Amino acid sequence: MVYLKVAYNGREFHGSQSQPNVRTVEGDIIQILENEDIKAINYGFLSRTDRGVSALSNILRLEVEEDLNIKKLTHLLEDIWIYGKTEKYLKFPLTKTYRYYLFDKDYDETLISKGLSLFNGTHDFFSFSKYNGIDDTRRTIETSYRKEGLIYILEFKGNGFLWQMIRRIVGSIVDYAKGDLNEKEIVSALNGETTFNATPFPPDYLLLYDIETKCDMYYDDYVIRTLKRRFNELFTDFSARSLLEKESFTYMSETEKLINRD
Repeated sequence: MVYLKVAYNGREFHGSQSQPNVRTVEGDIIQILENEDIKAINYGFLSRTDRGVSALSNILRLEVEEDLNIKKLTHLLEDIWIYGKTEKYLKFPLTKTYRYYLFDKDYDETLISKGLSLFNGTHDFFSFSKYNGIDDTRRTIETSYRKEGLIYILEFKGNGFLWQMIRRIVGSIVDYAKGDLNEKEIVSALNGETTFNATPFPPDYLLLYDIETKCDMYYDDYVIRTLKRRFNELFTDFSARSLLEKESFTYMSETEKLINRD
């Protein structure tokens, strides 16, 4: 068994897991391996990501007989970087860290902070996920945030997450900050007393930041330098889009005032 540390630009894929007739991260990697006459079995990502979600550190598990040249594989791939590998045993469960980059649209930071804190700890996240047949919807997560310029960086750590869980939490935090959702409603749902359908925020600004492997891993310096340059471009784009959205919102708000004046 070999484990590959993989980064990818999720906006170019229909998710991490192989699906028929659409481009996926797993599908691209397996296809490249087949092109190199390398047969992989029992493969799968340790953390599945949805369409549009990017990863800086996901882990792909697979069985192959050959020694994998991750620099060569990365060169053959597009929008995917394989920069680490190990054959050492991984002790499960692994801690996963996600970050959501939330653009500030004149939110009250006190309310963003308070709303985020409501989700810290062990709760029932049924109302804050998309149901996919899993009965046990209780999870334990740690939440924190920092703000850089126009962007709130919301961080979530835990051993496991439900489908669309983080995106729906973020949507609920924004609804709370806007006054469309109150603390009692959130707490009641987290306690499993009531349910509602939380609205998911866009996947484009969600990043699987890290999976802690806690074992020695071989890293390729060349791929890491390439990855660093590409992700810098990616997040520069995020910042530009943040500014564009904020300025567009301001312009439309000013225009609305003119319309109302008439």
